[in-house]
Amino acid sequence: MSVLLLSFSHLSTRWLGLDRTVRLFRWAGRRAPAKPGARRPVEDVAAAALRGLNVLPLQIECLDQAIVVWCALNRHAHPAVLKIGMRLSPLSGHAWVSCGADTFVATPGLEDFEVVASYEPWAGSS
Repeated sequence: MSVLLLSFSHLSTRWLGLDRTVRLFRWAGRRAPAKPGARRPVEDVAAAALRGLNVLPLQIECLDQAIVVWCALNRHAHPAVLKIGMRLSPLSGHAWVSCGADTFVATPGLEDFEVVASYEPWAGSS
């Protein structure tokens, strides 16, 4: 499933743009809630969301990785925030996910990025 979501995000961000892709993932995530039962740990959910990176021949950028992790965490009732940041020196951008004290799709020097866009969680805290 992770391969499909990563590929879909890769294509969607290029064809539809960021905002439409995020709205689409939010819509789909709300309509496909996780199965009831034991709540999976945050790290396990994030790792499962990125598992497809090992088999995909595509270059999946941080934005697409972060969108898929954000969707998966919220779908499993872990309120996560998708953040997109920029830094000026050297000029670069990065996307990551914050869920409580955890950060996913992190990069060295993450504290140097200024958040320019943020997408809030839809999952309720439990």
